Amino acid sequence: MGEQAVFFRKAETYRVMIDNDGTGHIRIIKRMNFRMVLALFKELYLEIHKSSGRSPHIIIHVSQSLYDEMSENLKEFLLFCSACLDGTFELSIVE
Repeated sequence: MGEQAVFFRKAETYRVMIDNDGTGHIRIIKRMNFRMVLALFKELYLEIHKSSGRSPHIIIHVSQSLYDEMSENLKEFLLFCSACLDGTFELSIVE
């Protein structure tokens, strides 16, 4: 998430941004309900698709400690997205 990122949405538990290249970033800061992760992902996916008209590229950034708690759900969700949606989806573990 570079300095030139365009701010999209912010809360205590997450940050959502779209950078100048059109790549979406979801940064999970604190533990949050998986339903909220899905809602953020959907909103970001639709925003990128609507504004750029191309296949979205979304990266979910999560710390190692949160990844240990949420890993199974996030991995399965991203596998599902890769199989069923048009776009590129990544999970980035932040130290």
